[in-house]
Formats: sequence, structure tokens, C-alpha cells
Amino acid sequence: MLERPALSQPELLPLPDGVASERLLVRRYRPGDGAAFFAGLAPHRAELMRWMMWPQNHQSPADSESYAVRMHAQFALRKAMPMGIWSVAGGFLGGSGFHAPDWKTPKAEVGFFLLPPARGQGFATETVKLLVHYAFDHMAVNRVWATCDAGNAGSANVLRRAGVPEEGRMRAETRDHHGRPRDTLMFGLCLADYAAWR
Repeated sequence: MLERPALSQPELLPLPDGVASERLLVRRYRPGDGAAFFAGLAPHRAELMRWMMWPQNHQSPADSESYAVRMHAQFALRKAMPMGIWSVAGGFLGGSGFHAPDWKTPKAEVGFFLLPPARGQGFATETVKLLVHYAFDHMAVNRVWATCDAGNAGSANVLRRAGVPEEGRMRAETRDHHGRPRDTLMFGLCLADYAAWR
């Protein structure tokens, strides 16, 4: 079985700040990104909160700039590795990256959101594919995984189109941010799958 070792000092792992395609740049947040983040999110806050609670924390450009600065630092420490999704022309399209990587396994959980105007163009699927490559090629993980609310057909279909196998459904696994019990879908790729997935 293919296996990569645990990493005891992941902050020393040399990682690129992002990964790009012909259309997209998915990169670490930087100080100064807050204005674009807030401008993109603010008109769509209510819609985004259907599936996520965190947009309520962005009530001003200063809130979003604080987030960008904190996430820049978290990335350096490899505690969390959030990234912005940008068009190659520079426009902010959404966010992605890895929630709190587990460096003992090692494994990385992918998350993503797109602003409504950026949807329907394949950007989310492309982002997930870019991050799968990033995780296996640069982070030296054994597993890349993602979950979503079973009711969130859009997110589930992104993962399916990206070729990340659906591994199961956990019934009444948690409560959503509206307080309702929810089923959670699990998706994952292991190192042994990666060569064929590529």
C-alpha cells in the first residue's frame, strides 16, 4: 500500500502559495485581500448563509481584511490553509482551500464556495481538481476528502464532476447552522487512487 509518513513540523514544508489553470488562480489569502473579499460577498451574504454560517462574520471591509490577515498567518503555520479563488484577470470569485489539515495521517479536507455570479461555469469543479493536485503533489498527503450537507446538491455534484468518489452517507451526523439534524455525504481520494484519477 502506498503511504506517506506523518509530518511533525509541517510549517517547514515548502509549499507554493497557490495553484493555477488557464482561467483560475487559487491562492493563499494575503493582507490587502479583504476589500475584494467583502465587495464580492456582501451582496450575496443571505444566499451564502443557506449552507454556511461564517458570512455573518463579514459585516464590514475591516472584518474581511482581518480574516485575510489571520488566514495568511494560519497558512504559514499550516494550521488551516484557506485560499481565494480568483480569475486570471484578478477578480475574486470565491474561496476554497483546506480546513485544518491532519498532518499525522496526513490528510486534507477540501472546502469551497463560489459567489453566485461565478457559478455555472465549471469554476468550482476546476478548483477542486487543482486542490487535489496541490494536496497530493505538494502537501504529501495520503488522503484528500470533503463533506457536504446531503441536501446541497450543487456541492455534491461539484465533487462528483471532479472525480472524487462518494464514500457514504452519514445519517443525522450533525446539526446544520439552522439547528436541524442533517445527513452528511462523504467523498474521498487516497494516494493509491491518485495515479488513476490524474
